[in-house]
Amino acid sequence: MSDDPEVRHVRLAENQVLYRNVNERIEDVNHAFDAVAAIDSEWICECADTSCITRVSASLAEYEAARANSRTFIVAPGHVFPEVERVVQGNERFTVVEKIGAAAEVAEQNYPRTDGAS
Repeated sequence: MSDDPEVRHVRLAENQVLYRNVNERIEDVNHAFDAVAAIDSEWICECADTSCITRVSASLAEYEAARANSRTFIVAPGHVFPEVERVVQGNERFTVVEKIGAAAEVAEQNYPRTDGAS
């Protein structure tokens, strides 16, 4: 990986965009389960670590709240990369982080939804 901090920040954001896109596909399955039983859904941690396979438990409403901003991601507690994001919300099940700087631009440019990008 490059020694240039901005290049690293962009790469970290690209990793998170990949996980966010996977969770967008998982969302349909979680809607089906939510219709049957009002239980928290399972999501993939959207942290910048490409080897992370941690599951995050969050309701559909909590997930949707994280998706309302093109720069926010839902990650497991402790999976924060302070050089590219800041914590905006958290609890014992998950943390919502907002990308900053060049990483925020990557997140916005790769936002999978067109109705509400910040």
